[in-house]
Amino acid sequence: MHRPVKYFEQGLVYAAQAAWFVFSRINKQRSLMAMSIDIVKDLECLWAGGAICGEGLCWQEEEQALYWVDIDGCKAHRYRLNGGVIDSWDLPEKTGWLLPCAGQSEWLAGCKSGVYLINLDSGSRELLVDPEPDLPGNRLNDAKIDIDGRLWAGTMNDEEKIETGWLYRIDCDLTCTRWDGPYITTNGPAMSPDNRVLYHVDTYGGIVYAFDKHRDGTIDGRRIFARVDEGDGKPDGLTVDASGFVWLAHWGGSRITRFAPNGTVDGVLEIPAPQVTNCAFGGPDMNLLFITTAARNIDLETYPKAGGLFCVQTSVCGLSSPAFILG
Repeated sequence: MHRPVKYFEQGLVYAAQAAWFVFSRINKQRSLMAMSIDIVKDLECLWAGGAICGEGLCWQEEEQALYWVDIDGCKAHRYRLNGGVIDSWDLPEKTGWLLPCAGQSEWLAGCKSGVYLINLDSGSRELLVDPEPDLPGNRLNDAKIDIDGRLWAGTMNDEEKIETGWLYRIDCDLTCTRWDGPYITTNGPAMSPDNRVLYHVDTYGGIVYAFDKHRDGTIDGRRIFARVDEGDGKPDGLTVDASGFVWLAHWGGSRITRFAPNGTVDGVLEIPAPQVTNCAFGGPDMNLLFITTAARNIDLETYPKAGGLFCVQTSVCGLSSPAFILG
């Protein structure tokens, strides 16, 4: 006699929980809309080439051009701001990033088998250092150069299954120092404008960490800078603007989030592609935010711009990448 009442009560509980979930999501979306980033010119898709995993952006001031890679597609691309011309090169293996090297015409490239100097036109390359010769299942994933010319690079398990990824500092003499880990996937090392904070991402943990960074190249004081809720995707690559605000890409979240230096959300930029991978500033005034995305396992009929390169003109300015000082 009491079972119908019991089932009815359970049904009410489930219905209430479902209603609260829907209400929370709607309320969250309204909050995100209220915190939209102040932009000068609307978001534009510059290239809808369907990169399997677009990543590793680097603005080249002398050329007024943006370089980026398709990690899974083993490609490097260049977008020239004057005329919007796209150039592409084949790469010999998975490559996570291209960064400038002082006094060299070649690029510093983070490949699966190590850090190389690579000439995109000739295809020639020279191995500089392999930080993990004992971990052949790993690859270099993301990196930045600090103002002292040191390289900060993260590795990851290429199958994204086990915690074998680490954060390294690679000095001018190619000495590698392991600083943080292990993680399944590391991402987004970036420095604050005063070079006193280093940001680092644990993608599968959903956490952006901040470290105190010292002039001798050491880091300590690891703390949680920001968490990304599971429903908002996974934290991926990031960049820091000239005011010290952190711009974070959301893999599976269709957005870029801008965080204030204290870790609070300052604004959100929605992207018409689910897997947003990275972002970097460029342009003559360094106020263009370039954004890479991935088409991996995405229905391109539903999301035709997935894997594309996007750009938006913002009301703030970013910082250009220093060059790695070799030797």
